[in-house]
Amino acid sequence: MKVQEQVPVEDELEFPCEASTTLGHYNPLNMTPSESPPPAKGTNDLYEAGDLAGKYGTLEGRTWYKGHFNDTNLQLFGSTSIMGRSVVIHKKDKNARWFCGSIGWGYSPAEARQVSAIASFHNPQGYAWGYVRMRQLIYMDGSFGETFLEVNLRHPGSNNRNLTRRHNWSVYVNPVGVDAGVKFFQSRCVAAGYRWNPYLIHLAFPNDRDFYERECGPSVPLRCDVGDLSGRLGTIDVGDKRYVFVDRNLPLSGPHGIMNRAIIIHKENAGVERFACANIEPDDDIIKWVIIRKTPKFTVTTFMSDMRDVLGAPEWYLAADLSTTSFSADQQCVTFVIHFMGPKAGRLELDFSKLVAGGIMDNPTITIRGVYPDPKRKKKVPYRTCGGLEEEDILKELEGNNWWEVLTGDGEEEGGRQGGGQRGGQGGYYGTGPLLTPNSSLLLGLLLLLLSSLHLLPSRT
Repeated sequence: MKVQEQVPVEDELEFPCEASTTLGHYNPLNMTPSESPPPAKGTNDLYEAGDLAGKYGTLEGRTWYKGHFNDTNLQLFGSTSIMGRSVVIHKKDKNARWFCGSIGWGYSPAEARQVSAIASFHNPQGYAWGYVRMRQLIYMDGSFGETFLEVNLRHPGSNNRNLTRRHNWSVYVNPVGVDAGVKFFQSRCVAAGYRWNPYLIHLAFPNDRDFYERECGPSVPLRCDVGDLSGRLGTIDVGDKRYVFVDRNLPLSGPHGIMNRAIIIHKENAGVERFACANIEPDDDIIKWVIIRKTPKFTVTTFMSDMRDVLGAPEWYLAADLSTTSFSADQQCVTFVIHFMGPKAGRLELDFSKLVAGGIMDNPTITIRGVYPDPKRKKKVPYRTCGGLEEEDILKELEGNNWWEVLTGDGEEEGGRQGGGQRGGQGGYYGTGPLLTPNSSLLLGLLLLLLSSLHLLPSRT
């Protein structure tokens, strides 16, 4: 078995540990794997940083294992940190990937709190599709830790496989609006203003870009504008793999924070034109267990896709954890965990519950200023929650009775009238007893008067 890290695990995948999503060994020092010694035969500086099996041996033949090691090439802080990446355990047979999990912080709520933000590129009129997700620890004394960024961007369109490289990216001072979808570069994302520079870096020679580029770099991040992400972290590709970055100079909150500003993706090949943009907003994460009645050919993936279509939510706002999926004993219900994320996570969770309860949602939850919902968008879903008395059961119980018999109990067997009926688990009344008894004559009279006025009073034969 082997262990490796690269990017965090995506929950809503049938095979979340595959190389297409978690990628390969984390190798920030560009070691050559073929030149590494056999497992556990060399010092840890001779292996890839993420090759734990190479450094400390495999798990072959073990049912339980505990060990302590000192690894100077496995950083928890700094630009080569493994935080926000993943651990993958392989099988011996064909080196198949078996288990995986993301690496996160361990801290006491009395010591720190986590601040999360997201720049969501889901504008249907925009020029990029995906997200930049950011997380940072804020300590109780007011200090803050490094910011971890996960970048997952591609070109719009479900079948778009375009790949553009070397995009600069930046944080600008203002949020954007309808200008995010403007066709012409000169007018696109102009509301964002200029690059965020709260520490007033490089104001002595503001027009000398060569001097700034010599001063700013990954090794001297404090000599860069706070908003100059590509200056500190490097350029990104759009349409390729996911990225994880660690930034020591990117506060998410406070007077110099980037919350409620905008991220700008510049044109490819280190261009300066503004290619795409999105606002930086709080990123909540509400976790909820759901129990759904299975429909024919039901899959969790299809269910989530249908729900996202109606709610207008991208997959990084509404996702299921497939590892939690379980089925009821009669195979009629399925249970799993759903994550509601983004700045409208609370509203999204509420509308999700309404949609499952009623089956219809006229307006999407996630909207974009200046973009009107498609009038032909899906508004209904065939899914319902499990539990309680179903509508079909109620109709079957009342089948063959007219409403007079339902109200008075006429036509029921004597034993049924003596039984008095039973109360349903959801407040419904079902069983063999009458809904109205002689003691409720006043209510019956009012009901008969109402039915008579509506010409709905049934005849008794």
